[in-house]
Amino acid sequence: MMRCKSSIVILSISYLFLALGVNGSAKKSSLLDPNSILKTIESVDGEVIDCVDIYKQPAFSHPRLANHTLQMRPSSYPIGLKPKSIFASGGNSSEEVKFQKWHKNGEYCPEGSIPIVTSLAGDFPEKKTHPFSFSTNTVTPAGSKAEYAAAFFPGSGFHGAMGDINIWNPNTKEKEQSAAQLWVTDGEGENIDTIEAGWTVSTYTNHPTLFVYWTADDYKTTGCYNMGCPGFVQTNHKIALGAFLDPASTYGGQQLFVSILIYRDDQNGNWWFNIQGQDVGYWPPDIFNGGLKGTASLLEWGGEIVNSNPGGIHTATGMGSGHFPSEGYGKAAWFKNLKYISDGGREVRDAKGITPYATKPNCYDIEVKDWDTDMEVHFYFGGPGYSSTCQN
Repeated sequence: MMRCKSSIVILSISYLFLALGVNGSAKKSSLLDPNSILKTIESVDGEVIDCVDIYKQPAFSHPRLANHTLQMRPSSYPIGLKPKSIFASGGNSSEEVKFQKWHKNGEYCPEGSIPIVTSLAGDFPEKKTHPFSFSTNTVTPAGSKAEYAAAFFPGSGFHGAMGDINIWNPNTKEKEQSAAQLWVTDGEGENIDTIEAGWTVSTYTNHPTLFVYWTADDYKTTGCYNMGCPGFVQTNHKIALGAFLDPASTYGGQQLFVSILIYRDDQNGNWWFNIQGQDVGYWPPDIFNGGLKGTASLLEWGGEIVNSNPGGIHTATGMGSGHFPSEGYGKAAWFKNLKYISDGGREVRDAKGITPYATKPNCYDIEVKDWDTDMEVHFYFGGPGYSSTCQN
């Protein structure tokens, strides 16, 4: 068993990626029944968000979820991690962290519905293939390839992971993307299951957007971003997957960062996604083929870009802030407070001993730092891409 689990670490190098794909917007014509839309909101930044009846969301079109019972909230939280709502009633509204731009008008979808961004639905090609072909011993680029600077943490029996990521809007070139995210993974070969969450920027949006992703067969035929296909079940009526994040926002006098948590509900096996103290929704175990029907064996945090090698040279798409980790706090992008959840889903522990890996350190790099009281387990990552030291 240990040998099987350790093989995932080798394979992880091949699927730390974000290929050209949808921004998570669901096409009204194919995924949404017009009669399911209870309200439409247009933000000042041009986003169109449909408030969809929670029981008529795309997730329930998945054949394995035909008889699924909607779970509105987790049955329990890991010890010490019960989220505090950033939208708590009775609080000072000026203290709300309005980390998505459509929040600024103070309008949200009504309870009993979920927000789905539909304004850019037709502008994003869906991801069809994995950017790498690989076997047990080889990794071969196939077409546009991903590059990354990330830290991985192998083990067994993981019930989740968490971390804080600061938000940037790096330069991206045509048909390319840049992302910072968390992965929770298990399985082998074509049965690799993974769930992912973070932010991404592409030339289609020119804004950082919140995303989640999943696959149940190593990215071969299953999975999608956000609500782009049936699978992820959303319960939150105030947070829109695929909506613009606001890097200019501040929290406690600091540049905006988001706290991301993915954790398993041991009562039913649902994998919950939580951001900024808000449970957004979950991946039911029924959509997976193997590994994530149970617990995870590999956790990863980091940045990635798609490099299409325009004109035969390395792309100038930036990762993170577009600055190298050596430039430090204030310039370089970071992940901090990295933790994992183990021991029956109850114990939260520091992810000490994470292993850094960078595909091309001259283009994008990562520096894991010593634990400290402010940032705990943390690292800096990123880079500008094409430069005098990053040619191809």
